Amino acid sequence: MADNIAEIDYAVPVTDEMENMYLNFSVGSEIYGIEIRYVIQIIGMQEITEMPEMPHGTKGFINLRGNVIPVVSVRLRFGKPEEEYTQRTCIIVVHVDGKEIGLIVDGIQETITIEPDNISPPPVTDINSQVPYIMGIAKLTGGRNAILIQVQKLFLGAGD
Repeated sequence: MADNIAEIDYAVPVTDEMENMYLNFSVGSEIYGIEIRYVIQIIGMQEITEMPEMPHGTKGFINLRGNVIPVVSVRLRFGKPEEEYTQRTCIIVVHVDGKEIGLIVDGIQETITIEPDNISPPPVTDINSQVPYIMGIAKLTGGRNAILIQVQKLFLGAGD
């Protein structure tokens, strides 16, 4: 596939300026955010090599500068139907628990500082409905919201 998105490399040491910074991305009509400190880089779609018996949502792997990186469809992981990739579809490469993982998302929104005062806990509708990887709901400008994800918990139970 063509690399339609400029490569953004965030492989820099974590600094105080990165505190409360999130990379917001879209999956469908929803906006999600992950802490920027986990983001290594954003790349355009690459050819994905499929492997048998992968956990739910895992599409396969890519070879990125000699590194084999598993790639997960955030859309599938969130229980949304799979859709054809567009020019905005990209892979966010994150570093979690000593591993690099690629997250396929529908598009990148922005990198933004979100102060803790603008983050509400996730709503609970049922005592058993708590989703372990949702950190909270951020209030953005223009009345928009972003669902903040704890990327390090996103893969717990992914094989269920």
